[in-house]
Amino acid sequence: MNMDKIAGEVTEMILPAVFVPVLLISLLLLISFRINIVFIAKDTGITYTIKGDLLKVIKVFEIKSGRDEREKKNWQINQKEKGVLRARFLGLINQAIQEQRGKIFHIEKLSIDGTFSIEDAAANAVLYGLFLILWQFVLIFLAKNFKLEHQYYNFLPDFQNDKNELIFQAIFRVVIFKMLLLVAHNLIATVKKKPSNLE
Repeated sequence: MNMDKIAGEVTEMILPAVFVPVLLISLLLLISFRINIVFIAKDTGITYTIKGDLLKVIKVFEIKSGRDEREKKNWQINQKEKGVLRARFLGLINQAIQEQRGKIFHIEKLSIDGTFSIEDAAANAVLYGLFLILWQFVLIFLAKNFKLEHQYYNFLPDFQNDKNELIFQAIFRVVIFKMLLLVAHNLIATVKKKPSNLE
């Protein structure tokens, strides 16, 4: 009788200790990771911001143009390491597209806003048409290979003020669990491709 009671108490103590971490890990895997890119080009110069966050509130990293030298040192990576990281990331996206897995990447927002002018009304109108056609081709490609949720285009000729300003924003989102599955699939495929030492 006492043994059954003790066993029941032990079970009551162990279950929360196991259940809570499993629940937290499961929730973490289902969280989306976002990369927010903002690029602004004006007559006065070019600025950009790249942010990575979880749940839109937990900032993982942030890179801004115009930061001081002390901040630059914190983000410095030698060119070889940059090349390896870039190649791995682009290779992962390329593999996802080739294997029809690109749609695990969501493009939550894609927008272009601003004005342009080259002081010739006819040339501005032609450029506007060309930019709009190019935008449509970009949308067709992205919708085919990714989940494109929201897009906005408002890059117009300025016939009065001759003002040049471009504001580009892109927000990419991926569920962490799906990304981990893709990475695991990539690693398994790499291991299978390696020749065996036994042969």
